[in-house]
Amino acid sequence: MGKIYGSNRIIGTVGKVRHYKMNGGEEIYVAESGGANKNLILNNPAFAMTRMHMAEMTPRSQLASQVKRKLGMWSIPIVNRYLIGSINAALRVAQKRDNGEIGCRSIYLSRCRDVLNIPIYYWYKPLRDIMKCPYSVETSLDRKSVTVTIENLIPREQIKPPIEATHFQFCVCLGVVCDIVYNTVNKDFSSVYGGNFETHSMKEFESEWIPINAGAMGDVSFTVKLPEDYVLEEDMTVLQTFGVVFGKMITNVEPLKRNTGSIEFLGAV
Repeated sequence: MGKIYGSNRIIGTVGKVRHYKMNGGEEIYVAESGGANKNLILNNPAFAMTRMHMAEMTPRSQLASQVKRKLGMWSIPIVNRYLIGSINAALRVAQKRDNGEIGCRSIYLSRCRDVLNIPIYYWYKPLRDIMKCPYSVETSLDRKSVTVTIENLIPREQIKPPIEATHFQFCVCLGVVCDIVYNTVNKDFSSVYGGNFETHSMKEFESEWIPINAGAMGDVSFTVKLPEDYVLEEDMTVLQTFGVVFGKMITNVEPLKRNTGSIEFLGAV
């Protein structure tokens, strides 16, 4: 496969040659068009390894989608636009820790939650470049609640907004995901608890809109809790996120479009 760094800026197919960019990069890659059809890939012995790697991708894609969704609805406009690929790559690290046969390996995220610290979750700027004040995070022993405390908040001095913003809000989320395992009977992958764990498996908090030029507000705390009766098993993982979203006052405060604000992944517990 060729890679062009020079002045050739062709994107698309010329004859039987494709020119394309990869997500997140500026280099132009060159490859021949066409290739093996679906029937060959699924049935020909020559593509056995390809099929194994396709099978490996299945549980990673399932779990990556779960993780992104459980970061919070508020985060959708501001997360890294290539986040699914980054999460998928991180989950591959967890998948390799299963000693099963390639193509049948489960993802026991609950045994290696630290892999979710690998991706970069924000797109616009890291939270530390937007919020110039210290904060602390406290997680309950049962993992069902998280409290974020911001010390001596002075928005007009400590919040660095995009030029068009007039207001901002703080957001916190708890979201639960569970391990993806290989079923030897059905020969496919599924969540340990199917869809049964999904009900009430995410709780979000969004503060009131705060003016950018607001004065001293003292210490400010936000707590998010899963329901008391939610059954949180050891093979479930709780995702914690915190962030800032910006808005603009028109008649009411309207959230700014994509690429403003930031999200901090507080951890997986």
